Amino acid sequence: MRKSLLVAALLLIAGSLGLAQVKIGINLELSGRFAAIGNQTLNGIKVANLQTPEVLGQKVELVICDNETTREGSIACAQRFVNEGVIGVLGAISSSMSIPAAEVLQDAGIIMISTSSTNPQTTQIGDFIFRMAYTDDFQGKLAAAYVVGDLGAKKVAVFRQIDDDYSYGLAGFFDQTAKKLGAKTLIQDFVANTVDFTAQLNNIRSFKPDAIYYSGFCAEGAPFMKQLREQGFAQQVVGADASDDPQCPEGAGAAFDGYIFTGFATPNLIADPAAKKRAEAFKQKYFEVIKNAKPGDFNGFVLAGADSYNVLVAAIKAAGTTDVKAVRDALGNMEHYPGVSGDITYKGTDGTPKDRTIGFYKYEVKSASDWKKIELFGKSTAEVQ
Repeated sequence: MRKSLLVAALLLIAGSLGLAQVKIGINLELSGRFAAIGNQTLNGIKVANLQTPEVLGQKVELVICDNETTREGSIACAQRFVNEGVIGVLGAISSSMSIPAAEVLQDAGIIMISTSSTNPQTTQIGDFIFRMAYTDDFQGKLAAAYVVGDLGAKKVAVFRQIDDDYSYGLAGFFDQTAKKLGAKTLIQDFVANTVDFTAQLNNIRSFKPDAIYYSGFCAEGAPFMKQLREQGFAQQVVGADASDDPQCPEGAGAAFDGYIFTGFATPNLIADPAAKKRAEAFKQKYFEVIKNAKPGDFNGFVLAGADSYNVLVAAIKAAGTTDVKAVRDALGNMEHYPGVSGDITYKGTDGTPKDRTIGFYKYEVKSASDWKKIELFGKSTAEVQ
């Protein structure tokens, strides 16, 4: 009897001292090729954590792991989180890092919310796996409709990173839709860390494309765009959400002037007035907290990181427990959560939010240190279905 009273007293003291904690793992690309996006996402998570630092009377502890933008690193982070007993994991940002981590966490019965993986395969791994982003079948089809329909391109050169799940899959969806719309395409492959695109550019010269679609990342996109313009190609280039990264304009300067890309919708492009108001309020808080942030650092990756944290905490609260299966069920039954990235509903889905908004943007670049991102328009999943 006395032993039971002593244990209860110690638990009460631990709780009053703030020692009881809910651990959430953070698996992000904080160094390596995708470091800029990874750190923007982490900042979004940190601000959301400051806004909601506790759940069920317990402090939320962020356990951060840098996957170094490698599959091996992402798997190691996932295995670390299994051993540390986290309730859920936020990240990774990219599909190539998210998919292998998801396989580890699904087997262990731990919730994962990829902040921005867009490859459809990610959430199909199992019922513990969720995402905050749209999928590439939507993004690719929307981009193709814009390039062929709005720009009037009859021939499109498609550049894809063949060793990356995101880039390869996205290019495939774009290519399929462009052909259905009557355009001819020519696909050019490259691999991670490519810096010389001479062969690919020579290949498309005789094809004479009306437009170019680039589904890769900025680490390769910067040398690609620089060489493209230096070799006299003046066609409109359209990229995807991986281009929403300072490494693009800062890496190639004016070569990115006029570059159009799709990406997570920022506040002005969110159609729902209530969601737009939430996003604007979060943006203000973000710049109050992240003192060294530049205007270009705030983007949809920040909002996606914040909402990945927000929905997991909301699911824990709804479940009324930290039992992982109960939290997973609460997350899977979530409807109309008022997120900073828009309305979030997981009920009846494969772990992909039912309605997401994609923004279209354009870079205006004078130099590597003088550039800005122009918001063009937004399209929601519901709007185009």
